[in-house]
Amino acid sequence: MTARDEPGRVFDGYARLYGPIAVAALGLVFMPIFDDQRVDLADGTIDRSFGTLWETAARVNGGPAVLGIVLALVLMTLCLVATFRPRSAGTPAGIAVVCVPVIVMLITKPRAGDPAPDLSAAGSAALAVVVFTAVLATTHAAHYARWSRTQAPSAVASSPA
Repeated sequence: MTARDEPGRVFDGYARLYGPIAVAALGLVFMPIFDDQRVDLADGTIDRSFGTLWETAARVNGGPAVLGIVLALVLMTLCLVATFRPRSAGTPAGIAVVCVPVIVMLITKPRAGDPAPDLSAAGSAALAVVVFTAVLATTHAAHYARWSRTQAPSAVASSPA
């Protein structure tokens, strides 16, 4: 990366990754996040089926699932915007900020019951995708900020007095 690089050329690599992330996130929203549970307490069994995020949101204690859906939709929207090479660090920073509560929710499993269920294969994949997205977006924002600092002195030096 040099001071004369075009911002579109510099950030093409990041933009190419955000589109597939948005598609993967969309697919994962329709997969079951938690494994079904069969807990044997003394003589009885407790069977719990969680289903997809949409099915969990339709239940009485589905508030965290609704929040998860909203965060996933915001994340997908920001990733689609970032696919078109944003010209500021705001979009990647927004993506990283939205990833944090999603990661926390997947790890803490709010209102999932006691004992908390394990993440399903799709839940583990969702966690991996969101962690990767957070790292990518943070790197992208830092890269853009660094690039912007190298561009600022050149623009000031070349402007007529």
